[in-house]
Parts: sequence; C-alpha cells; structure tokens
Amino acid sequence: MMIRVERGEEIGRHGIFAYRVPSHRTEGRSRQPLSDACRQLKSMGVATETAVGLFHEGCSEPSLVSTVGRAAGVTVSDPDGGRVKFVKFRKYEAAE
Repeated sequence: MMIRVERGEEIGRHGIFAYRVPSHRTEGRSRQPLSDACRQLKSMGVATETAVGLFHEGCSEPSLVSTVGRAAGVTVSDPDGGRVKFVKFRKYEAAE
C-alpha cells in the first residue's frame, strides 16, 4: 500500500505549495511537499520502508515515488547558477 501525499495549490510566495496526507490527517505548506510530509510521517512512527507518492490534483498516478525514510532524509539543493539535486537533509538549528 502506498501513502498518498496530495499536493495542492501554490500559496503566496512563489514555490510554496499546500499538501495533505488524508490517511494520516496531516497537512502543511512547503517548497518540498513530499520530503516534508515524510518527515512528519516519520515523526508519527510510520515505518521508514513504507511506500509514499506525491500526487497532483486530479491525477491518479504519482509524479514522485519513494519510501518514507528516503524522502524524509533528503532535501532539494538549488544553488545559485547550479544544478538542482537532492542532498542529505539537515535539521535547521537556530542560533542561540
């Protein structure tokens, strides 16, 4: 069984999308909806090997497929003038 992450409309600033995970009653807003949803799912105790897919509104097939653990462990790197790629996720630590 695949967990369905539904990407909604773009909100406010460019590139931030609403998303929801109906099966786990969670939602959010993100530039990286699949990864952020998977971090939420992982924190809820969902097994890291569970399949997950990102679905766009009105589509029956996912545009991205991963596992909760793999998607939770990456973020998108978009350096100035560089190539967009997935890199290891690092939790943001606020300065004291």
